[in-house]
Order: sequence, then C-alpha cells, then structure tokens
Amino acid sequence: TNLVLSFEDFQSQSGPDLKIYLSKDQTGKGGIINLGELKALKGKFNYEVKKSDYSADFKYVLVWCEDFSVLFGVAELKASMM
Repeated sequence: TNLVLSFEDFQSQSGPDLKIYLSKDQTGKGGIINLGELKALKGKFNYEVKKSDYSADFKYVLVWCEDFSVLFGVAELKASMM
C-alpha cells in the first residue's frame, strides 16, 4: 500500500513549471522526493507516495519553480490516520 499526501484548502500563486517535493528540510538540500507537477493553484487534491521511497526523515512539502529555481512555498507534514 502506498501513502497519500493530501492538500486541503491549498492556495498558491501561479508560476512556470511548479513541482511538488517531499523534503528532509525546508530548502530541499537535505534530500527530496519529486512527486510531480503541481496539480492546481487552489483547492483539494492528493499525491500518491511510494511507501518504499518514503521515510520519516521527510518532514516538509515544497512547491518549487523548476525554471527559475525559486521556492514558492513550504509546509510541514502532519500525519493523519483516516
């Protein structure tokens, strides 16, 4: 079984080539997992994370602009048992 990363009440500014990463720190320099393109600029959506790729060391979610190497936002992960 894989894990699910849920975004709820999400909102971001638009930008070119925005990606979602799981990260061990708030900068993405400590190790990352690329989850793919940002699915929407606002609302509720999910990303599937391979359980084999994930460890408890990943504590942050980053919204990153690939084209300009700019961090658009960061959030700390919170576990939910639903």
